[in-house]
Amino acid sequence: MRRAVPGYAPPISTPLPVPTPLTVPTTLTAPGRRTGIDRAPAVIARSIIVVSFAFMIFPAIDLAVAHRVADGSVFVLAQDPFLKGLRAFGLGSPAWILGLMLLLILAHRFLPRRHAICRPHKPLFVLMSFAAGPLLIVETLKPLIGRARPRQLLDFGGAADFTPVWQFSDACARNCSFPSGEAAGAAAALSLLVFVPARLRWVAALILAPVLMMIAGNRVLFGAHFLSDVVLAWLFTMLAMAWIWRWMQPRAARIDRALSSGRP
Repeated sequence: MRRAVPGYAPPISTPLPVPTPLTVPTTLTAPGRRTGIDRAPAVIARSIIVVSFAFMIFPAIDLAVAHRVADGSVFVLAQDPFLKGLRAFGLGSPAWILGLMLLLILAHRFLPRRHAICRPHKPLFVLMSFAAGPLLIVETLKPLIGRARPRQLLDFGGAADFTPVWQFSDACARNCSFPSGEAAGAAAALSLLVFVPARLRWVAALILAPVLMMIAGNRVLFGAHFLSDVVLAWLFTMLAMAWIWRWMQPRAARIDRALSSGRP
């Protein structure tokens, strides 16, 4: 028989903690795993290098294509009504696009919230795409490289000599051939896909891209640009767009708040 000891109290036993399964947030990306937008700039940059080397090693490609679309020394397709209309559409549409993007940003800033059409970082992305590709990149390289247009060459009744892509030349002082501004503008129009829901974006791209490629390729048919001018202008703009969106995507909420400051 146990006897109670004065002043002594037995220790209170506490249950051992039951281990719980470790949960990992599903929203986190695995370490080292890169998304498509992270890989896009590197992929496009490598494409620019490969395409540039191809045209530099085989410069005759540009001349062969130019001769192929010409009848002797005349680029007869430059008078085709459909192609002329397509070019007019390609020249006029950027002004309408940029004007609409500005209106969307202003409407988001000054109109009541119930009138919101989209998040303002999206029209800003379109504006920045056009500013980076057709404006900054193209207008910097044109006078720097100084490449004459196909229709300005001796082969087609002009007075200039042919120079391969990326070769510096004094054959042109302004409004030169490399790269193509209209091709860059057509590529920048792909930024409009940001307004399309993600599940439908590939379908919209398959519809929009061929039209924009026709607008870009039109410049080769008209003798205004070499094939390399068009292809590289397109890739330059795509690279700029990829970098812009990669920078903008994680800051989208902050940009939206900044552009909505003072909104009722």
